[in-house]
Amino acid sequence: MIGKVYLSVVNYYDSHTRTTRRKGRPVLIVAGPRNHDYTVLPISTIKNRKNLDPDYDILIDAGARACLSLPDECFIRTHKQTTVHEGELVKEKGDMKRDQEELYLKALEKMDAYQKIILDQAL
Repeated sequence: MIGKVYLSVVNYYDSHTRTTRRKGRPVLIVAGPRNHDYTVLPISTIKNRKNLDPDYDILIDAGARACLSLPDECFIRTHKQTTVHEGELVKEKGDMKRDQEELYLKALEKMDAYQKIILDQAL
């Protein structure tokens, strides 16, 4: 499953209703499974461009999006690594590692660069 894009069910806080809700979000699987959890990078549309990180958010171009069944302009958020339980991975969207290898490797490089910054700050 490493390198595949899946639709994942995630919890989020809805500030309008003041409740926790669930939605589907595409994710790129980068590691796992370990204890039934996968390490993933979220894929997001980032509608408010003020929230775009110019160093770590990678635009997925139209050709790659079509290949990965991602209809809207979106970004791989390489600085937002998280874990997802295997039961929350509901539908495979595509195989980025196989079909968009350059994009996949770029995402891993950016993720590693961000992790190095975090480690340096911690020491």
